[in-house]
Amino acid sequence: MKTIINEQDRRNFVSQVETMLHDKLAKCYQCGKCSAGCPVNFEMDYTPNQIIKMTELGMQDPVLNSKTIWLCVSCNTCSTRCPKGFEVAGIMDVLREIATRKGIESKTEKEIQVFHKVFLDNVKSNGRIFELELVGKYRLKTKRLFRDMFLAPKMIEKGKLRMSGDKVSAINSIAKIFRDFE
Repeated sequence: MKTIINEQDRRNFVSQVETMLHDKLAKCYQCGKCSAGCPVNFEMDYTPNQIIKMTELGMQDPVLNSKTIWLCVSCNTCSTRCPKGFEVAGIMDVLREIATRKGIESKTEKEIQVFHKVFLDNVKSNGRIFELELVGKYRLKTKRLFRDMFLAPKMIEKGKLRMSGDKVSAINSIAKIFRDFE
């Protein structure tokens, strides 16, 4: 893959990522432990350590258009395994946020992006997750309303799914957090 990168664009992209991440990309010395432990690595187009290196090199377009940043489930296995304490899962969050701000949508992982949006909207309106509302809105938006429907009665019976959600008392503080990132 040959990509000609303007040096100033590279520096700006790296600086933006490092600022949002609160860490230096050069901290990663490409040992590959993050990629070896990733449970969804087999589905990714680039491994987590490749994404870090590509980001450090300023390869903004391939990074922000990769499946990898959307497939990361933020299980933190990668971050836990990193001998340097680099927040690998954190960089995936940052890259998703940058892609979203730039209006870049995954060409293959549409449902994942829908879930991220519904999840954040749920937190924005309640201050925390209300699972029933989250799943309901996600199912409506993906037009898969009855998928996994048989699980709900069992979860309700076992007390794992509540019929009503609570809002945090300081919902204005939550709204401010979202405003600060817009």
